[in-house]
Formats: sequence, C-alpha cells, structure tokens
Amino acid sequence: MASFLPVVATSLAAAAVATGVSAGPAANPVLIATVGTNDGFDIGLTDATGARVARIPPGTYDFLVRDRSRLHNFHLASNDDPTVDFRTELDFVGEMTFTATLRDETRYAYACEPHWQVMNGSFFVSSQPLPPPPPEPPPPPPVLRAGVTASGKPFLAKRAVAAGRYRLEVRDRSRRANFHLAGRGVNRRTGIRFTGGKAWTVKLARGKYRFGSDPRPLTGSLSVR
Repeated sequence: MASFLPVVATSLAAAAVATGVSAGPAANPVLIATVGTNDGFDIGLTDATGARVARIPPGTYDFLVRDRSRLHNFHLASNDDPTVDFRTELDFVGEMTFTATLRDETRYAYACEPHWQVMNGSFFVSSQPLPPPPPEPPPPPPVLRAGVTASGKPFLAKRAVAAGRYRLEVRDRSRRANFHLAGRGVNRRTGIRFTGGKAWTVKLARGKYRFGSDPRPLTGSLSVR
C-alpha cells in the first residue's frame, strides 16, 4: 500500500494483532470501523456512541472492524508510528477486532487499499486540550442610508440615531450635487460630478451632525443621542 502510506509495512505489526472482544472492568475503549456496506464505497471510524473519530487521547484501543464487502478492506496505519499497522483481507467479510496502542501527538490514517484515493480518513491522537474557539466577530454596524436625488436634493433616511458605529450607504444620482455629512469625527462627501454608490463606516458621537450638498451650507440636521 505504498501509494497510501509510504512507510507502512505489509504485515501486521506486533502491537496490533487480531483478538477476541474483551470484557470486564479492564476492557479497552472500543472504536468501530465500518467499510463497504452493500458493496458501497464507504469507510468510517466512530466511537461507541456513533460519533466520528477525529481526535482522541492516547492509549490502548480495541478496533472493531465491520468489513461488509469482498470489494473493500480496512487498513489503519501511521507514517509516524510503525507499531500500528493492521488490515482485514480483501476477501474477508465479517467482524474482526484489533488492539492497538496509540501514541500521543500522532496522526493515524485508514483506507481501503484498492480504493484508497476515495475511501480514506484520518484522526489525531493528543493528550492536549483543544484550543478555545476564536471569539465571535462583532456584528456588522447598522446601516444609515443617505443620498442625493436626480434633481440634486440631499437626504438622510433618519434624523435621530443612537451614538455608535454605522455603515453610511450613499446613493448619489446627481451630477450637479453631492452628499456631504460633517460633524464630530466625521467629514464624508461624494464628488460633485460623481454618480453611483458609496459606503463608509463612521462613528457618530453624541451631538449634532449636518448634511447637505456643497458648496451650499449644510442645512440638514442629524441628532445623535
């Protein structure tokens, strides 16, 4: 199986041997491998609850392999841990249990040998806790719409808002007038001959802001609470 894992041996390793299902208080955790249901191209590895195995702690595990097809087999190994290397035979159908001790900070891979390109998976063994998820990104700022009509009249959709950050979206439809908003920390405008859309993120502080069209005085008023 050199095309799947270059350093994998072709025989069972001593640390991974076929056994019967063990019982009693010292039983190992059981991982369940399934391959070739109804001769399909499916392969997977789950824990006893049915959850897909992606990351598990190091230790000794019993792998219950449910091989359901003579077209496929199940092979598990690691390029970093030569002590773990086991498989079912291609013509075998049934259940077989292998016991293997998995090393810390090591990735293991499994595949169907004849169809390893499409039937494969892997999991990571680590005693380290998962890193915390990244913080949620802040919600996008609310939109404050403004613009200039085709006849040159500037407008603002709201005349009173709470202090904070806003996305100021301007639609300028006039080549003779522009939109201009000015006040504490803000001085945004479109060009006189510009037509189209503009969007800016602005931080509005408490107080009064003025809007209008240059070069005339900004007579419109926005109250920020």
